[in-house]
Amino acid sequence: MLNDARCLGGLVLNHATPGDLPESAEAEVLQRLEHYLFRPPPVEAQGARTGRRFNEHSYFAPADAAATAVALTMTMRILTAPSVATAAEAARWLTDRVAASGRPLHPGAVGLLGGGLSPGLHAALRCSREAQVMPVARLRHRTAVASTRSPTNQDARARMLPTALWPAWALRLTPWHSSGKPVARRADELLAVACLLAGNTTSIQATVRLTGTTVSSHNVSSLLAELTRRPDCADVLHALILLADHLDQHGSPIDYARRRALFTTRSCFIAPKDWRDLQRRLRSNHLPDAAQAQRWIFHTITGSPPRLAHPAIAATTPSQRGQYLRFRWRILPAEAELLLHTAQTILDEHGIDEPVQWTPHLDDTTMCALRLPGPDPDSITAAELHRAVPGGDFSIARLAHTLNTTTAHAAYLLSQHPVDWSPPRFRHTQYTAARIGQWRTWYEDDYYSLQDIADLEGTSLATVRLALLKYGFPLRTAVPQPGRPSRRVGSVNLTADPTIMGETSSD
Repeated sequence: MLNDARCLGGLVLNHATPGDLPESAEAEVLQRLEHYLFRPPPVEAQGARTGRRFNEHSYFAPADAAATAVALTMTMRILTAPSVATAAEAARWLTDRVAASGRPLHPGAVGLLGGGLSPGLHAALRCSREAQVMPVARLRHRTAVASTRSPTNQDARARMLPTALWPAWALRLTPWHSSGKPVARRADELLAVACLLAGNTTSIQATVRLTGTTVSSHNVSSLLAELTRRPDCADVLHALILLADHLDQHGSPIDYARRRALFTTRSCFIAPKDWRDLQRRLRSNHLPDAAQAQRWIFHTITGSPPRLAHPAIAATTPSQRGQYLRFRWRILPAEAELLLHTAQTILDEHGIDEPVQWTPHLDDTTMCALRLPGPDPDSITAAELHRAVPGGDFSIARLAHTLNTTTAHAAYLLSQHPVDWSPPRFRHTQYTAARIGQWRTWYEDDYYSLQDIADLEGTSLATVRLALLKYGFPLRTAVPQPGRPSRRVGSVNLTADPTIMGETSSD
C-alpha cells in the first residue's frame, strides 16, 4: 500500500497540471504546491532538470505538507477504487499526462513506473491505457476484463483450439457488413488466432503457425482493429478472453493439434461406395459429390476448413467452397448419421478416446450482458427450426426471414440440427430403404410373394418389386398359389402374367 502510494504520489507531483487539481484542495494549498514544484530539488539530486519543473521530486519525500497532502489525496482516489476497472478510470488522466511528457507507457512498460507495484495497481495502470494501445495489446494484457494477470506464454492453448473457431462461436463473434457479407474472409480462422493471443506473449506469426492456419498477421491485426471500431463489436475481445480463460481452466476433451497432424494428409475418410449406396436410397435427384462427404468428415474431426485438407479433397475454389457450405446446411439426417458414425469409427481406429466434436459453453448470464455482432446460436430451438422448414426444395434466405434471423444463423441451425426437407416422394423412397431388409427376409427366407409383402406393408405390388430389383435382389419365377383368386383386368389374367405380378420368368 505504501509503495503504491509513493509511486502514484511521485507521478502526481511530476506530471499533474494545475487544471488537474482544482477539486483536490483549497486555493492556498494549491499555491503552496505550485511554489514547491518549482523549487530547486535537494542538492544531491541537482543536475537532472526537465523544462521548468524538476522531475526529482518523486524520489524524495516532499518537504512541504501541501505537496504531501495533494499527492496523497489524488493517490487515494485511485487506491480506494472498488475494482480494477474503476481504478483504471480514476488513473487514466494521470497516465495520459505521463505519456504526454514523452515517456513510453505501453501496458507492458507500466511496471517501470515504480518497482514492486501491487498486482491490483499494476492492472489498473495497464487498463488505463486501453484506449491508446493496439487491439492486439488489449488481448495480450486482458484489459477488456480488467485482469490482474500479466501476459505469459499460453501456447499450450493451441492444442485446445480448432484451426477455425467453433461454428457457434464464429457465428456470434463475426462482424458483418450491412450487405450481409462478413467484414473479413476466413473470419473463423482469424478469431481462433485471436483467442490464442489472449493473455499470451507469443507473436502473431507464431500463433498463426500453432493453430495450423495460413492467414497473415496483417489480416489478424485488421480484424482486431475492425472489432474495436464497431459499436456492435464492443465486447468481442471480452468474449475471446473469457473463452481463452475457460480453456485454460477447464481444458478441452479434444486434442486438435494431434488431429491436425493425423488427418490433414489423409485423402479419404469414407468409402465412395458407401456414400453412393446411401445416396441411392435417400435421393432421387442429382447426387451430391462424394468429395463433399470427405470434406465434411475432415472439417468435423479436425476443426479445420476444407481448404486445408489433402489436395485430393480440398475445397480450393470459390465454387467448391460455396458448394460445401450449401452441402452442410442441406444435409439430411440419415446422411449426417452416417458421416458421424464414420468419423467416430476413424477415431476409434486410431485409439483416440474423444468425442467427434465439441463446443465450449460459457455462463449464459455473462454472455447476455455482452454486446456481440452475431445472434445467440441457441435463441432458436431445433423444434422451431423443423416447423419452419418446408417440404421439398427451399431458399435459405426465405427460411431466415421466416425465423426472423440471419441467413448465417439459419445455415448454422440446419448444419447442427439436420432436417428431412425431402418432398413426399423422396420420403417414400427413404421409408422403402428402411424396410428393404425386412422385405428381403420375407421374400427369400419366409417365401412370401410380392403381393403378400405389399399387403403387409400397405403399399403397392409395383413398389415392392421395384425396390427389390433396385437393391439387386433376384426375383423368383412366378408360381400360381392354390386358393389365391386370380386377378383380371378385362380379359387379362394377372396371375398368369409374371410381368404384371412382379415375378420373373426363367426365360
